[in-house]
Amino acid sequence: MINSNKQEQIDRMNEQLDSLLGPKPTEVKGTREIFESMEAGDVTVLDFKFEEFGMEKIRSLEVKAYESCGKVQLSIRASNGILGSMNVDRITGTRLKAYSYDMMSQKTTYDFRFEDMVRVVRV
Repeated sequence: MINSNKQEQIDRMNEQLDSLLGPKPTEVKGTREIFESMEAGDVTVLDFKFEEFGMEKIRSLEVKAYESCGKVQLSIRASNGILGSMNVDRITGTRLKAYSYDMMSQKTTYDFRFEDMVRVVRV
């Protein structure tokens, strides 16, 4: 059993970590299931908020399901079609983990957190 002095030290260290790393992500109920239940040909539209140059912005994104190698795969891109697309690597309880490769075969990854999704609608 931990004595009270050590427990206080552990609590202080956890508070310091929380202040340095920010709050822990929380699971947004139902969002994961929306993406996991997508079938080939399904489209889900979402509004994603992010910060750019110190200003909060919202971008409309499309998640499309397609079949590849006998499995349903997801890709995500801007609804206006100007930006390239990313493949969804996996779906966790708190985010979509996406990746893409550029012309020099450099992998780029991005986490689309569910808590930053303002609106999610199956089309």
